[in-house]
Order: sequence, then structure tokens, then C-alpha cells
Amino acid sequence: MNKVQRDLKYGKECEKRVKPVLEELFGKLTSTDKYNDKENFDFYNKYYFVEHKQRNIRFGRYDSLYFDKVKYNRYLQLKQQNPDLRFFIVWSCLDDRYMWEFNENKNEFYEQVNTFDRGRGYDQSTPMIHVRNEYIEPFNDFYSE
Repeated sequence: MNKVQRDLKYGKECEKRVKPVLEELFGKLTSTDKYNDKENFDFYNKYYFVEHKQRNIRFGRYDSLYFDKVKYNRYLQLKQQNPDLRFFIVWSCLDDRYMWEFNENKNEFYEQVNTFDRGRGYDQSTPMIHVRNEYIEPFNDFYSE
């Protein structure tokens, strides 16, 4: 199994573990296990789209937590189609879970191109959204309206 396959398997295992916790806040969620128009997010229902990221760091180690910009672009498309939908990203860090609600307030995040070897043996440049820590809330403190 190569690094990409291991990373995908690890991500899916983390999603399975966190789904019951997310459903306590968001209600019953559907997983996006196969490609479809919602694939940029791991879970959804008629009210919410939720992305989950496992990060093997403690919150606050860096000035921000990040995710692929393609997810933000998809948020903009889906939000335009249905302004009542809400979009969240949940990071499971070593010390706790943290959450941010997608929005267009550029003070809360910055864009940056990060370069990673994503298991293919060479570096790939990927546009990322870095959400500043001061706008990220502990998951347990977040209350849905």
C-alpha cells in the first residue's frame, strides 16, 4: 500500500470514528463515500455540509489550521445555490476537536499555496485556506442555532 492509499484509509477511519460525535451536533449525516457533487465535504444533510480533518498536532502549534481551497470554492458554489445551507470544518487535533463555520470574512483566513509530497514521490503545490486560530472554536463550545 503506498502513502496515498494509507492516507486515504486513515482519513476514512477517522471519519467513521468522528461521525457519531458530529451527529450529536448536526443531526443525522450522510457520508460521501463515493464521488458525487458533494464530494468536497465528508458529510452532509439538508442543513449542513461538514468537512473533517485529522491533525496530529496540538491546537495552537501554528497560527492557523488549514484545508484545501477547492473545498472553499465548492462552499461558494453551493451557498450561492442555497443560501440557507451552513458549512463547517472540524479538525480533530491531539488535544481536542475544533470547528470553524465557512464564511467570506477575509479577516478570518488567508490563502497560501502549500507544497507537499502527497505520496507520489514529488512535491505538489496546492492552494490552501488557513483559518486563523482566533476564529476557530472548540467543538464542545459550539452551539448550532
